[in-house]
Amino acid sequence: MNPKLIAIFVVPFVVMIALGVGTFQLWQAQYSEQLHSEQTELVNRGSVLMSRELGYMQQTVGYIGRVLEGYITPDKFESERIWRDRVAQYFTRAHALSPYISQLRWIGPTGHELVRVNTLNDSAEIVSSSGLQDKSNRYYFIQGMAYGNDAVLLTPIDLNVEQGTIVTPYEITIRASYKLYSADRKELGLLVVNYNLNYLFARLRTIQSDRNTLEMINSKGQWLLSQQPELEWMHLYGDILSSFTNAFPKAWTDVEKSRSLKESRLSDSRPFTSLPSYFNEELTGSPNHYFLSIVRQDVWQYKKLQMIFFVFLAGVIGYIFLTTVGMLLWRIETQRRQHLQQIESEKNQLEVAHYELEKNNQNLVALQNELVEQGKLNSLGLMVAGVGHELNTPLGGIRLSLSSLQNLMKRTINDANAEDVEVCNDMIGLAMQNLARATEIVAQFKRIATNQMNPEPETFNVLNMLKDTLSPLSSILKKYPSIDIKLEVEPSLNITSPQGVMSQVIQNLLLNALEHAFDKGQPGTITIAAKQEEDFVIEVSDNGKGIHDDILATIWEPFVTSGRGKQHTGLGLYMVHQWVTRLLNGHIEAANHKHGARFTIIVPNAKNPT
Repeated sequence: MNPKLIAIFVVPFVVMIALGVGTFQLWQAQYSEQLHSEQTELVNRGSVLMSRELGYMQQTVGYIGRVLEGYITPDKFESERIWRDRVAQYFTRAHALSPYISQLRWIGPTGHELVRVNTLNDSAEIVSSSGLQDKSNRYYFIQGMAYGNDAVLLTPIDLNVEQGTIVTPYEITIRASYKLYSADRKELGLLVVNYNLNYLFARLRTIQSDRNTLEMINSKGQWLLSQQPELEWMHLYGDILSSFTNAFPKAWTDVEKSRSLKESRLSDSRPFTSLPSYFNEELTGSPNHYFLSIVRQDVWQYKKLQMIFFVFLAGVIGYIFLTTVGMLLWRIETQRRQHLQQIESEKNQLEVAHYELEKNNQNLVALQNELVEQGKLNSLGLMVAGVGHELNTPLGGIRLSLSSLQNLMKRTINDANAEDVEVCNDMIGLAMQNLARATEIVAQFKRIATNQMNPEPETFNVLNMLKDTLSPLSSILKKYPSIDIKLEVEPSLNITSPQGVMSQVIQNLLLNALEHAFDKGQPGTITIAAKQEEDFVIEVSDNGKGIHDDILATIWEPFVTSGRGKQHTGLGLYMVHQWVTRLLNGHIEAANHKHGARFTIIVPNAKNPT
């Protein structure tokens, strides 16, 4: 199936999915913002109500405690029994300060109850001495005695427990304690007032809306007030699983870290708002409980389904529209592409014809240049060979004449002055040396010309070939007085190969090293080494500045040079590579070594003749 046709159906689907997800997330964010605004109001109302009631409790207990310290201390009565009766009478009157006081107790410094009054339905009951209990191990007694700041200490909210059993129906209780002192600051014990918070929790249950609840957890994430009453106070029965902490661990982490109003989400994505509530903050340093306002699950699910349906319906309509437009555009594009393909086919045919024509023209130019160069070499070789032949005749005549003159001098030596004879002999000897040098140079030029004109393999001495190659370069080498040419070749090394091609390769590599390996005036050495291994290997190396990595990667390509500003064309090494690979049937490598550059020529199957 056509990929574009597949894209017409797939791309709109992907686009609508992306738009649907984005739209749903945008709705979720906007709706959550509305919910958070309402939730913030609910938790603030709950917190204010709780703070107001707890503040009134602290004021009441503080007032009762100060009255006891000022007027009803044991040292002001004749006996302990009279003092206890007086305290019990005061407790029966003091419970009228708040309809929610359920117990008033004076606990001695050892933790045993000294006086206790229970209140129920606006009536007070004084507990007999036999009914008084030891509270020394209860947390509120331990904390209250340790507090001692002339202030009221509120305990965490829990259920009332009598004789180790939770009282039913539940009595939600908070205990307010006040440490009692005598006039001389002697500890007299602890005033403990129990408040029944059932009325307060009943009022908190009414603070909710059609969309959001108001709930409450303690500092460990356990339910104190929940929309599911069966979850409340389960931690007092050892059930730690029925807690906010266990049901929503990630959300609990966010709540626990917060120290002010916090907006977050439950694991089912429902938004909620939490607000920590503090009392006795200087004692614990952390919130005592948290108010939570959570969007009702049925409301959230209904809104989600409603939005999903809307997004799905809009997505289907959008998908149909985009697919229809895509099909129309595809048909138009197909027709246009057919016309373009026809035009492109004709264009390609013209380009192929043009390429073939250009390629043939390049081959023709290359052939012409090759013929011109070959003609120049042949002409030069013929000229050098002819000049050498012509010079050999007069040089031979001069040699013959000097030899005859030397013999004549020997016969007439007795008749001549001895000093004149010695001068003549010296002059003749000098003339013979220069004549021999001229003859050797002419012979060398004849060999070079003959070798370069002959591309066929021949057996030759490598050291002699290198000397013949360096000889015509003497005038060029004089321009580089600080550079030495070093030959490392066995004198007896002979090979069979096209001598002229080999000489031309060495000459080009040598000139390349002179031009590029050294800065002006820099001393250095160019070494030419040859050896016979499995193949014939010849190396041209220098101790100069080496080859740049960018050049080294493309060094054998035409027109590559680092001396473009010095009128170099970049064809020298390209020709060397062509000669080695095509005429010598070998290969050549270029590399940097520790102190410069090295060119290595390997000619396969070259043998040292026997």
